[in-house]
Amino acid sequence: MLGRKRTKKYARPFLPPREWARVESYVLDDAGFGMDRFGTNADVLGLGYALGYWLHKHYFRVVSSGHDHVPKKGGGVVVGNHSGVLPFDAMMVATDVFRHTDPPRLMRYMVDYFVYRVPFLGVFFRSMGQMPGTRANFDGLIEEGHLIGIFPEGAEALGKTLDKAYELYPFNPGHVELAARHGVPVIPFGLVGAEEQINMIANFEPLARMLRLPYFPITPTFPWLGPAGLGEKPCFLRMPRRPCSKENPCAAHPGRPWPSSFRSARLADMVKNSVASRPMAAAPDAITRA
Repeated sequence: MLGRKRTKKYARPFLPPREWARVESYVLDDAGFGMDRFGTNADVLGLGYALGYWLHKHYFRVVSSGHDHVPKKGGGVVVGNHSGVLPFDAMMVATDVFRHTDPPRLMRYMVDYFVYRVPFLGVFFRSMGQMPGTRANFDGLIEEGHLIGIFPEGAEALGKTLDKAYELYPFNPGHVELAARHGVPVIPFGLVGAEEQINMIANFEPLARMLRLPYFPITPTFPWLGPAGLGEKPCFLRMPRRPCSKENPCAAHPGRPWPSSFRSARLADMVKNSVASRPMAAAPDAITRA
């Protein structure tokens, strides 16, 4: 059971009974001190879901579909587009998966390593079950049957300026290679609306390089208003999921390595096209409703 004293005290008032039951039903493989062997902390996870649920339901008003494509158990790789300056898109995808899977499944993202150089932030991310994006971490999580989230565009995609809104950066094919090696399904999704959360005018690249960040945002309010200038606007988010394609070899060979013909950038392009087709078509409507 995930819920403990501190989680019950601070998280339960913000969750309806049905959602609290989901929190309590989630089983964390406790390796000692309320954490699993990856550093996931039961208290932090419960509190994080309480915040994520409120943002998901009331602030960003996420509408999603295709939950039946997420496997109920075993490993899988959830892949999608990335944007919004701050990674609230990742938080909403993880919250959505936890809300709409039974039993609830925790998304574990492969996170850019710069996050773990920031004091306290890396510890927080690890406490939420998120891991540095290394092959060893991917292998360990998949072998234990976890659901992994990957943004193949990379962290740079969060820093898309207004003129690049709803454009997809090139996909790194590494996620396909790793999924193929382990014989697990790839579940693409498209997220619409995150580009509207913060209007990024420019990327101050010299300062970003000096701070060893993938980008440094310039917006109408940041850095002029300090950290408050990065407040996210409440935007309507859509999140359709779909199977990768009829050619997805996992359907025929679950749990086994994919045929060698699929171990190429061709399938990465297939995943990218699957991600792009739904959200880009819905983008004008999302902008209207944001």
